[in-house]
Amino acid sequence: MADLKSLGRYRHESRLLPEQRIYVNRNLRMANIRAIGFDLDHTLAHYRGPAVEELAYRLARQRLVERFGYPERLLDIPYDRNFVIRGLVIDKRRGNVLKMDYHNYVSRGFHGFRLLKPGERKTVYRSGRIRMGSGPYVAVDTLFHIPEVYLYLVLVDLLGKGKKRKTRSFSRIFDDVRESIDSVHADGTLKHEIVGHLNKYIRKDPRLVPTLRELSRVGKKLFLLTNSELYYTDALFKYLVSARGKPVLDWRSLFGLIVVDAGKPSFFTSQKGPGRRLKNGASCPVYRAGDARALEKRLGFSGDQILYFGDHTYGDILRSKKSVGWRTAMVVEELKEELDVSARVQPQLEELNHWKALRGVMEGDLSSLEIEHRKVERRLEAMNGGGPTKTKLKHRLGVLDRKLTRVLSELDSVQRMTADLGDSLNESYNSQWGPLFREGSEMSRFGHQVKDFACIYMTRVSNLLYYDVNHYFRSAAERMPHEWT
Repeated sequence: MADLKSLGRYRHESRLLPEQRIYVNRNLRMANIRAIGFDLDHTLAHYRGPAVEELAYRLARQRLVERFGYPERLLDIPYDRNFVIRGLVIDKRRGNVLKMDYHNYVSRGFHGFRLLKPGERKTVYRSGRIRMGSGPYVAVDTLFHIPEVYLYLVLVDLLGKGKKRKTRSFSRIFDDVRESIDSVHADGTLKHEIVGHLNKYIRKDPRLVPTLRELSRVGKKLFLLTNSELYYTDALFKYLVSARGKPVLDWRSLFGLIVVDAGKPSFFTSQKGPGRRLKNGASCPVYRAGDARALEKRLGFSGDQILYFGDHTYGDILRSKKSVGWRTAMVVEELKEELDVSARVQPQLEELNHWKALRGVMEGDLSSLEIEHRKVERRLEAMNGGGPTKTKLKHRLGVLDRKLTRVLSELDSVQRMTADLGDSLNESYNSQWGPLFREGSEMSRFGHQVKDFACIYMTRVSNLLYYDVNHYFRSAAERMPHEWT
């Protein structure tokens, strides 16, 4: 008999747009959550992607020319945000940018703006699975570092064509790019520009304040945990809670505790102590830095009593989950675009699934024919002399050869059809890298991280307002392959 509560949930979610839903990887009972924390950038404050990425690219590009002596013609190369997605991996040794699947196998890659050919890619990465965390591989999992990837592609391409290529290793180029990107964030150059033009760079969410208030109303203790400085946090929040250019409330009243300059991810792993309380007349305590254990003591809750929202797979989600046992919620802004594309190409997806199913049937037929062919060959080899039996076996072998030829030809056509349709669908998401969450029939490395690290994920925090505050988020039952039969 169907679970009536589950049916009610499905009826409720069917009325929501896909971008309004909350997607569940692991069961999460909100009634058990006593404190809820939030990152700021790309979590509560959503940036206008093209504008802020182009700004970071332009500032870092200027710094590369002025501080590191890169060619001035770099200044003439515009930013192309369609050439990069999140979740890519940079191979510093070889100057390549890679996309990996669930198993960390390299599925596609670029050297500068040149696509690595399948044979070249397989030769270079023939050892198979890439081991992350050491060596030349650097994962780019934050939206803030998207311009970094594009700058690296630009420089590998630009210097590969010039005479000075040998004076800088690919690893040195990456280090210079990262230092330039990090420095425009760290010295306030980027933030100063954003604060001066908030309407240009920040998107408001009218449902954000009602969401936070509703969570507080039912007794959840809310806290803000951000790496941003207090001045920047204050500027962004005043804009987020403003109407007609003026704040409509003291944004700090939305939280029970605030931590700025947190220094994540080390905030979750180190023992820095309680941090320093800032005397700023805030309506709630504001601390600078510290560590997770000290924060838990101040909250009065710990471990799986705490749910933390962030956008960074490593710095926010993985470390808070693995190091201190918090429940995790990931905000994936790109999810809306992925959902929109998937809805648009649904007919082609169904057609692709049809051809894949047909390919599976044909491959099964081919396997059966090959098994029978080998059996007939072995019987012929074992026979001495002639006779009607041998004649029949030779005839049967001829029939099998013709069937094999026909099936192989048909299978080749179906495989080409499947490949062409798959390539077309990939380009619907991103012409260079395909979908964010998938790579072929596997999840992408990024998709795997979201599934592994985040208990729930969504396009924005305010999606919570579409659900009861003590909703029980249930994950779909997972099955092993043999359970589908």
